[in-house]
Amino acid sequence: HLISNVNETSVNLEWTAPASSGGRQDLAYNVICKRCSSDGQRCQPCGNGIHFSPQQLGLRTTRVSINDLQAHTNYTFEIWAVNGVSKQMSVTVTTNQA
Repeated sequence: HLISNVNETSVNLEWTAPASSGGRQDLAYNVICKRCSSDGQRCQPCGNGIHFSPQQLGLRTTRVSINDLQAHTNYTFEIWAVNGVSKQMSVTVTTNQA
């Protein structure tokens, strides 16, 4: 389950942990950012200039803030459980004009 809160240039994502950790205690998350065409068919990595708080890779919490996005742009974010126990989750958001 993935929840997003979007404004002009930032998004807050929050998700639930996998139902099973597979007995592992080292679960962490990576957030993958893609900038997509308006039809959602063509996506490319967001690249530099996007800021993740607290961080993009190796997150130990189930929430992240992503800042410095471009207005009127489609983004897709994928959340990966690093230990491979869970499937990825993704959400597509469109930033708005201020």
